[in-house]
Amino acid sequence: MAEQGKSGFSMPLRVREFRSLWIAELVSIVGDQVARVALSLMVFAQTSSAVLTALTYGLTFVPSVAGGFLLSGLADRFPRRTVIVVADIVRAVLASLMAIPTMSLPALWVCVGLLSVVAGPFKAAHMSLIPQILARDDEYAAGVALRQFTTQAAQLAGFAGGGLLLVVVEPHVGMLLNSATFLCSAVLVLAGVRARPAARGQSAAGEHRSGDLGHRGELAVLFGLACLLGLYIVPEGLAVPYASELGIAAWGVGLLLAADPAGSAIGAWLTTRIRIPTSPFAAIVLAAVAGLALVVCGLGPGLPVSVALWALSGALSTAYLIQTQTMVVGVVPDRHLGRVMGRMATCMYCSQGIAVVLAGLAAESIGSFRAVAGAGLIAAVLALALLGMWNWTGSRRRRGNRSERVADSPHHSFPATTSTSSQETDCADGSPTEAGATPTAVGPSGDASAASMKGEDHRTSGRARSVVRRNRRATKARLFALRPRVVAFVVGVVTAAVVTTVVVAVNSSVTLTGWIEFGVLLAAGLVVAEATRYIERIRRQLSDTPHVNMSSVSILAVTMLAGPALGAAAVVLLYLHLWWRTWRWTSGVPIYRAVFNASVMILSVYAAWIVVHAVPHGQILDIVRPQDLIGPALVIATFWTMNSVLVGAVIALEDGERSWARLLGSWSDNALEIVTLCIGVLTAALMIWRPWLIAFVLPTVYVLHRSVLVKHLEQAATTDRKTGLLNATSWRSLSERAFGKAQRYRTSVAVLMLDLDSFKRINDTHGHLVGDRVLQAVADTVRRQVRAYDLTGRFGGEEFVILLPDAAVDDAVNVAERICAAVRALSFGEEGERLAELRVSVSIGVAQYPGVGQDLEELLLAADNAMFAAKQAGRDRVCVVKGAPPSSRVPQADHR
Repeated sequence: MAEQGKSGFSMPLRVREFRSLWIAELVSIVGDQVARVALSLMVFAQTSSAVLTALTYGLTFVPSVAGGFLLSGLADRFPRRTVIVVADIVRAVLASLMAIPTMSLPALWVCVGLLSVVAGPFKAAHMSLIPQILARDDEYAAGVALRQFTTQAAQLAGFAGGGLLLVVVEPHVGMLLNSATFLCSAVLVLAGVRARPAARGQSAAGEHRSGDLGHRGELAVLFGLACLLGLYIVPEGLAVPYASELGIAAWGVGLLLAADPAGSAIGAWLTTRIRIPTSPFAAIVLAAVAGLALVVCGLGPGLPVSVALWALSGALSTAYLIQTQTMVVGVVPDRHLGRVMGRMATCMYCSQGIAVVLAGLAAESIGSFRAVAGAGLIAAVLALALLGMWNWTGSRRRRGNRSERVADSPHHSFPATTSTSSQETDCADGSPTEAGATPTAVGPSGDASAASMKGEDHRTSGRARSVVRRNRRATKARLFALRPRVVAFVVGVVTAAVVTTVVVAVNSSVTLTGWIEFGVLLAAGLVVAEATRYIERIRRQLSDTPHVNMSSVSILAVTMLAGPALGAAAVVLLYLHLWWRTWRWTSGVPIYRAVFNASVMILSVYAAWIVVHAVPHGQILDIVRPQDLIGPALVIATFWTMNSVLVGAVIALEDGERSWARLLGSWSDNALEIVTLCIGVLTAALMIWRPWLIAFVLPTVYVLHRSVLVKHLEQAATTDRKTGLLNATSWRSLSERAFGKAQRYRTSVAVLMLDLDSFKRINDTHGHLVGDRVLQAVADTVRRQVRAYDLTGRFGGEEFVILLPDAAVDDAVNVAERICAAVRALSFGEEGERLAELRVSVSIGVAQYPGVGQDLEELLLAADNAMFAAKQAGRDRVCVVKGAPPSSRVPQADHR
């Protein structure tokens, strides 16, 4: 959905239908809370049993889970206004029956259970009707925020007002008042909301939102985000033991319990005033930061700080929940929205209870401070995992939209992938293309436009373009030349690092041993940084993802041994050295970026120290049993998580939506970071055990740094920058070896020569940037159709070449057919966009040794001739050189 503007709560309230629905919901919520208080009083007065009273109160919650899962679909099958009105009337009747003084306890329980079950479809219909009423994105987001804000107030008013009311009237009268609120809600909805047909009865073509539940991976991520809410409720569940550990009285418990609802209300209001992009990344960052705010509670801060942290977590969790609901409305079609919304609300409901119970069990063992901090850390890590899952499912769905499935390949080594069926045709009139070799075409006829010409080797591809854009922005020395949201985030991170450092420095005391360890490790870090400064410059220039430097070895070791204050000091000194000696000579690293990176490292230091502090002093590195490794592993995981979330957030805010690799780096980059942190832990252990052995860590880090540079240089030398495939030189070198192996062992090898059809016309019509995008898409498609050990390269211009070891002619032709079909199915834009009608195709020539040629050059020439024959026969087809043994030949067929 689009970004919401500064709408405030007044925007949705100007819509009459929403106003009626909103008031009806508030009246119903107040009545529910009054009824819960009245029920408890009625049962306790009748039985004098705390257990039966608690059971009755629980029946007002538990059956609604079944109603949410099983009956939410009613909101899609029947008109939603009707579902709301009928549910209100049924609940009014049940509440009236429960007001009968002589009703037996089992009958009362049945009525309570049924009333809770009916609440499921009511909520589903209510939540799915709001997007129909507030059709504009900003209206809907503001409406959801208003509901979050007022629901908290209505629940508090219901409990407080119900308690006061029942002092004056009998509990049975309170149940009648609850019945009246249900009838009032039904009348408000009937009078203020117009009738609409059932959502499932409308045609998909006429829906406000398109799509179906095929995007189950993305929907699972949104459900996961909703379930994370339970972890942010943990502080409320542990408020009493938390206050006891703080040593404060009952009034402090009240402040702690009020912190999360107050923060939630503030967060709901701020989402209508601050422009936050509605995106999975924004929601997940909010969820992660909400969890990290709770992690600080592991230090046992005082009451004011704890209240502020809980309120901050409540505000951020509410903001991400509003974003999640907005994205659900954008992903799920209207005909399924009621069922999805109802089940999501039920999942949130269940997650809260489960999380509080588990946190209570954990608090019995590790204390309330650590239990709250653990819940926050788990929430942050799970949010990061959900980000990866969203990127994975999104890329998988995009690939699925661009191509269709084909039949499996008859050769087990060649994976069956997306394509349409093709037919074999003669591509030439029988004239040989090479001595004794006749090309045969396979595939549907393509376009009859003029022969394609080789395109220029353009300077920017999809990935290279992003690098140029990133470097161009990065070289601006002024921070405030960036987007406002980037400026706000950078300033916020730097401010948090500075404020936290001041607080930590004021409250820290360092021993003489700590200062000595700090000096030794800092000197070692500076020696390595100075020795590798030229390597670091080259790596910086080659890096296209979040950059990993080796300073974290010394930084993490200092943090674990000497505390967070000296860990932050190590960050400042090492990053000053890196800036002065290395980064200021490298384009793309202005001073504000270096300051931001240092601030991220400082916050990562504090996050890691929370884990170190959670273990008794001096025991984090006292590893005598296998389970003792859990502590250092948690330190590494916390440091990496904090660093990755903050760096990924600023990249996404700066450049918009990015892939997983662009946001957090490749798997190899992250493995390098984790290995670096592992060396930092080992360094800290050596300082305790045998300090002189630190001398052996220095050459290890130097060689690791140098080996990473070698890998980058090797990749740059062998890879085509525009497509990510092998370049022509490296492909030929590797193919010569593969061909020589085939000659020695008398095995087969096939070559496929591919050329984009009418590529010059694409460049002339749409421009070279679109041409680069087409090249990248075709390269990605080709890569997915072949095996991991097949050699795929860009031969030049729009020409690609593939070598298939141990492949018969039939296998090579099947692969070529799949590539043709997959490229034919590529899409470069959604319906209505400028490139939606752009279609591309390839012509492929196939030749196989030993049937054709005696060396690689002859095999390439034969495949090239076959490719030109495919173009002459109409393009978008496969031509195979018929020179192989009879068992490997492809039968000819008529022209289609």
